Parts: sequence; C-alpha cells; structure tokens
Amino acid sequence: MPNVIACLLFCTAVALAAETRHATDPETGIATWETAAHGVSLRLTQILPDQVRGFYLARGFDAGSVELLAAGACVFQTVLRNESARGAIEFSLADWRSISIGGERPLKLEADWQKDWERRGVPLAARTAFRYALYPTQHRYDVGDWNMGMTTYTLPPGSRFDLRFAWREGGQRREAMLSGVRCATEASP
Repeated sequence: MPNVIACLLFCTAVALAAETRHATDPETGIATWETAAHGVSLRLTQILPDQVRGFYLARGFDAGSVELLAAGACVFQTVLRNESARGAIEFSLADWRSISIGGERPLKLEADWQKDWERRGVPLAARTAFRYALYPTQHRYDVGDWNMGMTTYTLPPGSRFDLRFAWREGGQRREAMLSGVRCATEASP
C-alpha cells in the first residue's frame, strides 16, 4: 500500500508540474500556451495567417506558395527551454505529435516543406530564409539554453489540439503535454 500512495503522490506532482497555462494578449487577441516539466518548458504562440503571408512574401515567396503555408497549416512561434534539467537535453521534432479529434499527427518538418518549395520553384534564397525561421528539427540544449522559431502542424485553421512533446535527458526519454492549443484563424484575434 505505501508504494501505491507514493505513486499517487508522485503522479499528482508530475501532473501539476505539467499544467498548461493559457493567456491571450488583450491588445492583439493572440493566444499563448505554456507548460513545464522535468526542468524543460515549452511555449507556443499563435501566428496569424496574415502574419505568415507578410513574413514570407517579404522573403521572396510567391503568393501561391505562401498560401499553402498560411491557409493550409497551423503556425506557431515556439520557444523550448532547458531551464533546469539535470543535464543536457536532446530533441527531435519528428518525435512530437499533435493529438486532436482527427487522431495523432506528426508536425510538418522543414525537410517536408523544402520538398514542396523545390517542387513549386521557390527561389533558393527564400527557401534558406524559411529554413532559418523554422524551429530546428533536432538540437541539444545544455541547462540554460533555449531557442525560438516557427513550428507547423498539418491542421486546418481554428483546430484544437494537444501537443505531446518529447526529449532525451541522459539517454532517458521524457515527454510532456501542452493541452488545449488552438490554431489561429483568418478571423483571429
């Protein structure tokens, strides 16, 4: 019985540590979701379709290609931090999954987009700008390291999902859930 009680206390502590916080900027209406677990934090902030259009049109994308991204995907500013893990963490976005009514889906990664851009004839300079704006697909962060960039999800505008994100710490897989995330819409905010 003591093991059961210890497990319940531990599981409750982990669940509380992984609670999702949600905030909406009163001036812009743009929403942000954030959680922390095992010394790692993740924050997603909506990027509106018109913001995506403006950003990529200014970097040499044609309107049709920009529309694939702005209206055909869900785009977030993403910040991942190793705030206080016991050591370095390593992650691959290929391990992350959005979970919605439609099921579980991988993120659309930079390499997948690059194939689309090449097929569409997007200039190399624009594709390079795209690569540097997206969140790194794989990386290693020591304690205190962090980065920001865009992540993309193959969900229609307005979709709601949970994000299961994973990383490795000392060879051990860890994961946490960011709950109740909502893709921006044309009407957002």
